[in-house]
Amino acid sequence: MKKSILATLIILLFSFSLYATAQDTVEEALLAVEELLSKPDSGAFVQLVELSEGLVIFPTFYKLGYVVGGQYGEGIVLRKDSETGKWYGPSFVNIYGLSWGAQIGVQSAALILVVMNEKGMEGFMGNNFTLGGSVGISAGPLGRQLSADLDYKLQASIYSYSIAKGFYAGVSVEGAYIRADDNANEDYYNEPLSPEEILKVKYDSPLFN
Repeated sequence: MKKSILATLIILLFSFSLYATAQDTVEEALLAVEELLSKPDSGAFVQLVELSEGLVIFPTFYKLGYVVGGQYGEGIVLRKDSETGKWYGPSFVNIYGLSWGAQIGVQSAALILVVMNEKGMEGFMGNNFTLGGSVGISAGPLGRQLSADLDYKLQASIYSYSIAKGFYAGVSVEGAYIRADDNANEDYYNEPLSPEEILKVKYDSPLFN
């Protein structure tokens, strides 16, 4: 029974992809950030971004589950040069995941990850890696400003924010698998480039520069 449920989830999650172009993903990522910034308690997010070394934005992140859960999303990675303040990217990535336990429902959400240090950015420089483990992930703080007595650079490598458009119980990205989308990168830049080449050389980020 579990294998049957798992197979169904995988098929459904992949069918959610609407074959959007790379440019569509960038434009939708911008809208996701704008939506989060429109919230009255987004001040802490803004301050966190100012301290960060990168952002990962999945404009549409799908989670579906009934005992066995699945996740899928297409998004972009941006890296900030802490010395110049210049933003590099976007590098395109996909996120996949499976989970077990008490969960039920379907969720379509925008998922935004704020990457606070080089350790958190290392995985996004390669072709694939798994969130969690030695790279700590925590829910992003909310409020009009960050708490003055916390060093957010040291609290976690990545902070996550989600703007939900449906219902889901048991949301988590711990253990999710991140993979570079080579096809989208080549489509956007008109040449084959690695994530590291993009995030260290391409500085035409449409979101912040």
